[in-house]
Amino acid sequence: MTDDVLIPEGYKQLAGVSPAEDDIGPFYYKKTKSGLQMGFIAQHKNCNGLGTVHGGVLMCFADYAATMLALSGVRENCATISFTSDFMAGAKRGDWVEASGVVVKRTGSLTFLRGQLTVKDELVLSFQAVMRRLKKPA
Repeated sequence: MTDDVLIPEGYKQLAGVSPAEDDIGPFYYKKTKSGLQMGFIAQHKNCNGLGTVHGGVLMCFADYAATMLALSGVRENCATISFTSDFMAGAKRGDWVEASGVVVKRTGSLTFLRGQLTVKDELVLSFQAVMRRLKKPA
């Protein structure tokens, strides 16, 4: 439980992989029949002076989602080389912010994807990313 809000059933934290994401989040993921869902609870530490979730936090979470989507179903690492986002609405403390998306195309060295962040089915942010595909170290 974080900030008195329960994590929805079935979500797990991928802790210890990225200290920055652990500190900003925690961020969570869940595998479903239709793909991958990710989410986080907006906490006080995620908010700006206006009392809404800071745009940089939303972009960080969207980049986390892009990485999770890019790595879903493959055994490799990746690095973000291009990321664009459009803000549609705000999120506030206590909101469960959810991410979803799709891999549009994989080439030999790149993965192209798009996704969105929502709060209670309201679009908060849309994003597109290009990820460099990297081999896992031996």
